[in-house]
Amino acid sequence: MAIAIWHEGPLLLGLGPTHQVSLFVLIVVGTLTVVPDRATQQQGCFHLALFAAYLVLAFTP
Repeated sequence: MAIAIWHEGPLLLGLGPTHQVSLFVLIVVGTLTVVPDRATQQQGCFHLALFAAYLVLAFTP
């Protein structure tokens, strides 16, 4: 999104609103998991659940 500073037009990611929210949630959860430098089995399962939700939303019209 920092690229939008140098470009004159709007920056379009090609993602719908649902995918933008999914991407934001995955970035936040991934950051919270990696920053402490340790991941638990519960956090891994949560990542898999988010990925499964993303796949369902990606293939549902």
